[in-house]
Amino acid sequence: MSGDNGKALLVGVPKLCPKWTKAVKQAASGKYERWYGDGTYVVSSKMPSAEELSEGEGLPIPPGTYRASGRMEDCYWERTSKGGEIIDNNFATSAQSITVTIAPSDGQFTSERCAVWKPVK
Repeated sequence: MSGDNGKALLVGVPKLCPKWTKAVKQAASGKYERWYGDGTYVVSSKMPSAEELSEGEGLPIPPGTYRASGRMEDCYWERTSKGGEIIDNNFATSAQSITVTIAPSDGQFTSERCAVWKPVK
């Protein structure tokens, strides 16, 4: 959404692909529910700028409660401190639903081979 701040998308998508209009408007506003897949995320309520991301800053995950649902095999997740010490973790050989609460004081959250983590409302 840099350059023209997404104006080309906001004008073009409704005309070229109307079914995606709502999603593009939400993305442009920054007000949408974020989901998290495999990877390591820095715990932070602040979204980094595009420049920070290009400089190697980790993707953020806000503190809160998240749930992964679906058929999962060999799912591993861990919460670590800012120094990398494991606060909590689990390895599920087979699961259908896993819920994790990430504290504001956590440093990172890592997930491997789990379903998509969605915020619990």
